[in-house]
Amino acid sequence: MPHLKVGEVLEQVDNLLPNQYSAAQKRRWIAQAEGYIAVEILGQKAPETVEDGTVLQAEPPYDEMYRHYVEAQIHYANGEVERYDNAAAAWNSSFFAYRDFYTRTHPPKAAVQALKLY
Repeated sequence: MPHLKVGEVLEQVDNLLPNQYSAAQKRRWIAQAEGYIAVEILGQKAPETVEDGTVLQAEPPYDEMYRHYVEAQIHYANGEVERYDNAAAAWNSSFFAYRDFYTRTHPPKAAVQALKLY
């Protein structure tokens, strides 16, 4: 299954949650979400911007977290606290699920060959 692209996330969000926010603003929110994943999970540098064709890091089924993040930001900007709480909880749950998956499937690189005890 191919990785999700930014434009696909924008389409999902707009279909599920009609809103007044520009595509540029939603791309900034997706870049924030991608930054959290890059820095906190993958140990990479956060992207400054993303474009509609940008392929996102998280693979299916974990890629739904991007939609949750954008929805949470929309609800927050609209002052809809309860809806924000629900979307943020979905983001957190999917973010931690991806973090756990990534940790299980990508063992850390060994810095030393053996542990030396004195």
